[in-house]
Amino acid sequence: MLLARLRAHLRRRPPSSAPEEGPIRVGDLTVDTSARRCLLAADEIALRPKEFELLVVLARHAGVAVSREVLMAQVWDENWFGPTKTLDVTIASLRRRLSEAADASPHTLTLPDITTLRGHGYRLEAFPPGPAPRTGHDVPPS
Repeated sequence: MLLARLRAHLRRRPPSSAPEEGPIRVGDLTVDTSARRCLLAADEIALRPKEFELLVVLARHAGVAVSREVLMAQVWDENWFGPTKTLDVTIASLRRRLSEAADASPHTLTLPDITTLRGHGYRLEAFPPGPAPRTGHDVPPS
């Protein structure tokens, strides 16, 4: 069993010769994986290790549904024997920390939402649900 856990950790760890991934930006949120920092605009948010790892996985797949099984395997371990309620508690804590940081900021920020997909998992969305932001290509000709 110990050997299986070691193999799982080695699979998740990037090779030492691989270049470090740059910061991930979703709305006004920046997740810098190489420095293990999370910034909302210019303000750093203090996250617990599992909250940070969970945010990294969700940010890398922003806008895409990520299953509970994938999150548990990538953030905890594929051999995790505890309850999956741990994921729900960590998501709630992460949402609270992001919300508190946004409320403390004097600026109007685009805070990504973490949407619960009942029976499947979660999705990190850059923009709140509702009409999609318009781009120059969406504007009808006058």
